[in-house]
Amino acid sequence: MKKISLLITIGMIMIGGCASISPNKMKDNLKYYSVEDKETKPVVFILPGSGGGHGGRSYSWARWFSSLGIASVMIDSAKVRGRRQLFGINYGGDLSPALEVVSENSNIDSKHYAVIGFSRGGTAALESASYLKESQPKPDFIFSLYPGDKGLCPNSHEEPTKVLVFYGEKDSWGTYQGNRNACKRMANWHDNTTFYLLKNAKHGYDGTWNGKWNCCGGRTFENAHNKKALEKTRALIFEVISKKWKIEKNK
Repeated sequence: MKKISLLITIGMIMIGGCASISPNKMKDNLKYYSVEDKETKPVVFILPGSGGGHGGRSYSWARWFSSLGIASVMIDSAKVRGRRQLFGINYGGDLSPALEVVSENSNIDSKHYAVIGFSRGGTAALESASYLKESQPKPDFIFSLYPGDKGLCPNSHEEPTKVLVFYGEKDSWGTYQGNRNACKRMANWHDNTTFYLLKNAKHGYDGTWNGKWNCCGGRTFENAHNKKALEKTRALIFEVISKKWKIEKNK
């Protein structure tokens, strides 16, 4: 039987503090990717990985959401802090000021939104509910791709938010310190969370960069695009948003 984990607070403390960013400061660090028509649309907030900024991966997701009639807002969590990268930074709190800014946009339905994040951004997405104001609406969905750190995978979201966590079975970062298994256990503790293990997929399987990188005492990790894993992820995301947001088909 699933249960709400008491490890949420512990995990958030260990991953690091989250400095408060004001809506006024956040306003200049949001990149909108909107649909062509002027009807009010649901929105997906995109959180970057620890490399900072938004490259081909974020824009690829934004284009895909746009093809479904969904707006996207990329949160530049590095630039708003005057940084180039986000290693060691907890930026789950960036959703709250971004949501406050976007709520003033009449073309966006900020009461119906999702958050997608990659790697450390996936962890930030999982933590983001803890920083929302009581007056702010909760997300309909959290899409967390290959998150976790130090063997922890904290989740601050409760019903009715639906949380989908995606991990590649060959993700070396997922193997390191048991991050992938931590996310799998977390999903077992939360009734609103589903964990998906993607066959043959490595870290960054949805991205455009293939290569190796070093971290954590000289350990080597690998990113590799995997078309099948990406298509599977998008199919699963489409399945849930099409029902909730009444999207008839993938255009």
